[in-house]
Amino acid sequence: MERLIWMKLCGGYRRKRRNKPLLSQAVFLFIKNFPLFGIFLPILCAIVCLLLRERAAKWVTLSCLTVLTALSAALLAHTIHSGESFVYVMGHFPAPYGNELRAGTLEAFMALLFCSVTLLSVNGGLKDIFGDIPEDKINLYFLMQNILTGAMLAVIFTNDIFTAFVFIEIIIIAACSIISVKPGGPTMAATMVYLIMSLIGSSLLLLSIAMLYGITGHLLMPQLKESVAAIAATGEYTMPLFVLSGLIVAGLGIKSALVPFHGWLPNAHANATTAASAVLSGLIIKCYPLLLIKLAYRVFGLETIALIRIPHVLLVFGVTGIIYGSWKATRQRNIKRMLSYASISNIGFIFTAIGLNTEAGMAVACFHIAVHAIGKAALFTAAGGLAAVSGGRKDYGSLLGAARRDPFSGAAFIIGGLSMIGIPPLSGFASKLFFVTAALETPYASLVMPVVVIISTVLSAMYYIPVMFNILSKHGEPAIKKTPTGGTLSLSYRTTLAAFMALTLFLGLFPQQILRIIEQGLAVFG
Repeated sequence: MERLIWMKLCGGYRRKRRNKPLLSQAVFLFIKNFPLFGIFLPILCAIVCLLLRERAAKWVTLSCLTVLTALSAALLAHTIHSGESFVYVMGHFPAPYGNELRAGTLEAFMALLFCSVTLLSVNGGLKDIFGDIPEDKINLYFLMQNILTGAMLAVIFTNDIFTAFVFIEIIIIAACSIISVKPGGPTMAATMVYLIMSLIGSSLLLLSIAMLYGITGHLLMPQLKESVAAIAATGEYTMPLFVLSGLIVAGLGIKSALVPFHGWLPNAHANATTAASAVLSGLIIKCYPLLLIKLAYRVFGLETIALIRIPHVLLVFGVTGIIYGSWKATRQRNIKRMLSYASISNIGFIFTAIGLNTEAGMAVACFHIAVHAIGKAALFTAAGGLAAVSGGRKDYGSLLGAARRDPFSGAAFIIGGLSMIGIPPLSGFASKLFFVTAALETPYASLVMPVVVIISTVLSAMYYIPVMFNILSKHGEPAIKKTPTGGTLSLSYRTTLAAFMALTLFLGLFPQQILRIIEQGLAVFG
């Protein structure tokens, strides 16, 4: 009786304790919807932007990207804490009729990376968006930027290979739109070449998906992995697997500007407005190697990939891209074209790391995606500021002394450039160190890759350091000083560059912690 009375007296406290698991469950169910929110929220905002004027569309886009960054950070915190991934079944229809989204630590990390870099790139490029694009098309730019963000997140989260293909095509349409919205003949010509090359890559990718579906009868990645493993074990379809995996590598290689499929990238990235160049070089060309990593884990498996000799192909093309991209960058005299060829070199690094076909190599590839996404977006944004105080010109001669006219852009460019060269304690140094360490664990790459890294570092210094001396020169010709439109935007632009510099330094000071997050994600990625 006394115990019953005591329980009644303490009923309120006990009810609170019983509600805690219910609250935790509600939070978990809410977090499980984050991948779906991340895809549909920017698409909804894109529709809203179509109905708004340019200033309102700007704020809608920036607000959407801020919310997506916060949601991705919450998702990352949850997945790191739980150490597990989860599957969101679209419409609750099971396979093979339904579609799935999957989120784990790696997907959450990449979503946070893509959302935050997009937010910073758009915010830092506002002055050029409102200066380069006709006023009646600015809201259309923000519309396509939102669609592009949703499509990139869909590629990150999807667990269906055909859905990934569909959103890749949406990425291409949106990317071509944000390039071509800037008027001018060179811009339109670059857009058409980009579109044609992307369609060739899409054709190869679609053909490979059709072959894979014909062999396995599945499109969802878990079922595909089971079927591919069973087929590889029999040894009967080794040649078809080699052909279709080769088509996948070729299709994604074309879209990523992997040498020798790189011809479309320099003009497309150099002729776009600043924010578009930062997103194109920093993020869009990273979606495709990220999808290749996902296919390696969730469809083929590292053992099957080694069996069909795809790693050797990736190593050859990757190393060629590293050297060729760096060599071509040394020959440029336009800052945006130089950065574009440097991106080709870094794409070579990512594909080479994937070609190592080890857990360490895949982790390094993901880490370098993060390093290059932040570093190259920062460099393109800073280059836009340097050009703005040099009469809008981007050739080296016009940029003489530009860092003295705009010290903040100059500092951001120098820090980003030193990181890409590989100077400690910046993030590029950690990435190259991890790359060499992973290569030393692979017998057929242990002798070649350290030499490749040294050559690449020397070539990177040959094209970044002269530009740094150039923008710091005291003998620059007077140029019309152009600052970001309005005081508020000027503060916003400088805040963006400060955030880029802080992120570059953060990745360089705490690389092991970031690598552990990536490795935790890869552990449950398959």
